[in-house]
Amino acid sequence: MGELLAVALITVLAVISPGADFAMVTRSSYAFGRRSGLLAALGIACGVQVHVVYTVLGVAVLISQSPGLFMAMKVVGAGYLIYLGYRSLRTRAPVALEGAVGVTGRGA
Repeated sequence: MGELLAVALITVLAVISPGADFAMVTRSSYAFGRRSGLLAALGIACGVQVHVVYTVLGVAVLISQSPGLFMAMKVVGAGYLIYLGYRSLRTRAPVALEGAVGVTGRGA
């Protein structure tokens, strides 16, 4: 039970600290609205849960004992990140700044 609490505490600390996920949620909210920001946050939360579940189930031990499986996971993960980057670069959604307070280009 102590290990589960330690994993839960570390996960909570990691999730509440600002980082790339915070920037993505902020960007989604600002560019596409509240619903998009909430969906981005939900997606990140689901991803964190995947990591917590495989950590608790001991998949890390299985991966460390199987170099082929570990390499396959790295290749699939890298491919997915490349796909996300490509999709991000191909998105042509403009960010509207009308109505923003203090955006004059001369300093507020």
